[in-house]
Amino acid sequence: VFLLRLHGGQAMASQAYLNLPPTSGKVVLSTSCGDIDVELWCKEAPVACRNFIQLCMEGYYDNTMFHRIIAKFMVQGGDPTGTGEG
Repeated sequence: VFLLRLHGGQAMASQAYLNLPPTSGKVVLSTSCGDIDVELWCKEAPVACRNFIQLCMEGYYDNTMFHRIIAKFMVQGGDPTGTGEG
């Protein structure tokens, strides 16, 4: 849960995270070169996992391309403009 610190030192849960999907499991990225299984580390990065799952559910990554590819090391994608600057 994302916390917002108030002046009195009390923490309050952000309303933005109350209706998000649970952070567990994995995501399968379907590409033109085959599927990629992405394991989510929800215990270590719960907010990042929630954000990623929410964007997946909203179709944010649909039909995006990998704009950066380093052979035998990594690929980078998720930019809807396909330039790496979006």
